[in-house]
Amino acid sequence: MKLRAYILIFTACLLVSCDRSEFSVKRPNILFLMLDTLRADHLSGYGYERATSPNLDAFASENLKAEFAVSTAPWTPTSVASMFTGLYPSSHGMTPPNGRDLAKSKMTRLAKSHVTLPEILKAHDYKTSAITPNPWIIPEFGYSQGFDDYLFSREKAASKISELGKKAIENLVQNSPEKPFFLYLHFFDPHHPYSPPAEFRDKFSGPLTKSQFSYDAKMQKDIDLYDGEISYLDSELGKLFEYLKSKNLYEDLFIIVVSDHGEQFKEHGSIRHGNNLFNEEIHVPLIIKTGRASDNGRKIKETVSTIDILPTVLHRIGLSPAPNLPGVSLMNEDAVKNRKGVMSEIRRFLDRKSLTDGEGNRLIIEVPFDQNQFRAKEEFHSWSASQSVEIFDARNEYACKSPIKNLALQARLKGIFDETLANALKTSISEEKSDSEVKDETLDQLKSLGYLQ
Repeated sequence: MKLRAYILIFTACLLVSCDRSEFSVKRPNILFLMLDTLRADHLSGYGYERATSPNLDAFASENLKAEFAVSTAPWTPTSVASMFTGLYPSSHGMTPPNGRDLAKSKMTRLAKSHVTLPEILKAHDYKTSAITPNPWIIPEFGYSQGFDDYLFSREKAASKISELGKKAIENLVQNSPEKPFFLYLHFFDPHHPYSPPAEFRDKFSGPLTKSQFSYDAKMQKDIDLYDGEISYLDSELGKLFEYLKSKNLYEDLFIIVVSDHGEQFKEHGSIRHGNNLFNEEIHVPLIIKTGRASDNGRKIKETVSTIDILPTVLHRIGLSPAPNLPGVSLMNEDAVKNRKGVMSEIRRFLDRKSLTDGEGNRLIIEVPFDQNQFRAKEEFHSWSASQSVEIFDARNEYACKSPIKNLALQARLKGIFDETLANALKTSISEEKSDSEVKDETLDQLKSLGYLQ
C-alpha cells in the first residue's frame, strides 16, 4: 500500500497549479511548530482581551492566517496523526483508549501502512528530524515514521525545546547543506500542569470582561496561569524567529504554526481536553509562512481543518497528495471556498463526531459508547435516531450554548456529514496494536499528564 501511495505522489508532481517563479527557492526548508494545548481564542491576535501573544500576532500579520481552523480531534495522539497523514481519525484509526488497563491490552499505534508527511518529504530527498516532549508522540506509538532523527525530550519548558531545535537546525544545515530539511518541533506549553516561569506567573489576573464564558475563582486562577504559559511560549517563539533571522534562514523558510487542540475550563462542564467538540477544544491557531507574496497578510475566513496542512506543504514543493485525502491546500483559494465542511472526532470518554461547514455552523453527534469494550454500541456509518444531535453557530455564537432549531440547516449538515464520514470510512485502516506491550514508564508519564485514568 505504501508503494502504491508513493507512486501516486511521484506521478502527480506536475498536477499542482503553482507558479514556481513566485518562490525564491524551489524546495524550502520546512519548520513545523506544534504548540500543544493552545486554544485560538486565548491569543490576542485571535481577539483575546489579554496581550498574550505579540510575537505570534506579528508573525500572523505577515503571513497566511486561518481565522477559523478546527482540529480533527481535541487531544494529541489523534490530532497529530491526522496532521501527519492528512486523514480523519475514522480513516487513520489512531484513537487510543483512556484507561490504563485498556491501554495495556488495546493500545493502538499509527499504522505502518499509512504514508506520513515526513515519509513523503524523505522520499523527495529531505532530511527529517523531530523533537517532542509529549509521551504520546514517540516511536512507541508510530510517530517516528519517516524521520531520520527522532528525539523524545524529558525537558518540557519552551526554552529547552527551542534550544534543542536550534541545535537540530545547526546539525541539519552543517551535515547536509545540499539537502533541504524538515524539522518537527513540539512545544509543550501551555499544557497542564500550568507552571509558567516566575516572571510570567503573575502577569495576568482578574476577571475576563469580554468573554462569552463565565468562570469561578478556581477556573480563573487556572486561566491566569494558562495565559502566563502562553505569554512565556510566545516570548520563546519570538527568540526562535530572531535566531533564524540572524542565521539567514528565516526568509526562505516554510513555517507551520499550529496547535493540536485547545483546553477547557468548565465552559461545557469539563476541564482540560479530550472531551468535547466545542470551540474551546477544537478551534486552534493555524498560521503558515508560505513564501508566496500573495499570502503575506492574507486571512482565510472560511472554516479549514488541520488535515489541510499536508496538502499545503506538498503544494508548496510542487507535489499533489494522493487523491483519497480529504484535505485541501490552503494556498488554493478556490478549493477552500468550495469545500462543504470538515469533520472532528473524539472517542475517549464518549464517542462524538462533528461537522463544521464553511460558515461555522456545527453539527455535533454523540454515539452510544461502551467504555468497557472501548467501542460504539452499534455500527456507526451515518446519523440515526439513537444519536444525540445538536447544531450551533460556532462562529457567531462562539460559546455554543444556544442550540439552533432549524430543520433545513439540520438536513443540509446531515447530508454533508454523512458524505464526509462515508468517504473517511472508505479509506479506513484497522487499528494497529503496538508491536509490544506499552511500557509502564510510558503509561506513568501519560497518567501524570491526566491522559490515563
